Amino acid sequence: MTVNHDSWADLADAVLVVAREIESRHPRAGFVPVAVNERLVLRTLDREGETTPSALAERLGLQRSNLSTALRGLEAKGLIVREHDGADGRGVIVRSTALAARNLELLRERWAEVLRPAVPVGADVDAAAALMRGVADALVAERAPRD
Repeated sequence: MTVNHDSWADLADAVLVVAREIESRHPRAGFVPVAVNERLVLRTLDREGETTPSALAERLGLQRSNLSTALRGLEAKGLIVREHDGADGRGVIVRSTALAARNLELLRERWAEVLRPAVPVGADVDAAAALMRGVADALVAERAPRD
């Protein structure tokens, strides 16, 4: 099955609209607001575990200055900790906190609340989610530097 150029562009446009609509409906009570780059950091830590700032910058395609800003913000909000690692104490490891896990749980609950009434009954949400995860992973892998 061949999909024409307009269909690909329409898919991208729909993804952007859905993302914007979800973004505008974040929970307020009990939720610690986070900026986009902060959310990307937290998502990565949640999925991949603790890591170094350099590895985070590479994985996310962020400039070190932008990552540093995100890390400072997350640390100030109590959502991450940075700890010295290694025998000489120069290495740093970034870890998410229990508050970050709770924040993510609230966020995911809210996302489900926003999307559930908008999706047609009988739609295969698991297949759609798997498709979009695959697309996201492929785009990230394509951007990542090659060894």
